[in-house]
Amino acid sequence: MKILAIRGKNIASLASEFELRFYEEPLVSTGLFAICGPTGAGKSTLLDALCLALYNNTPRLAKASARGVNLPDVGAETVTPREPGNLLRRGAGEGYAE
Repeated sequence: MKILAIRGKNIASLASEFELRFYEEPLVSTGLFAICGPTGAGKSTLLDALCLALYNNTPRLAKASARGVNLPDVGAETVTPREPGNLLRRGAGEGYAE
């Protein structure tokens, strides 16, 4: 399998729609590249989006879920950290990763 692009919307620190195209320059002609930037720029979020698109799960959520922590939700309900909806940007009503 060859990943051609990562697309998403409202995932964690990446607001609105985003797309990273591996089939266009400068990424298509490089064998190796680094994802770098300041804290909060969205580096880990790109990897989360990739994992969500492929597996509907992320390692970050799995680690939090292993600790047995539940998060408060609307009313008396709780959600587990493993639920992909926890990666939605705060205040966003919808999002996706593909």
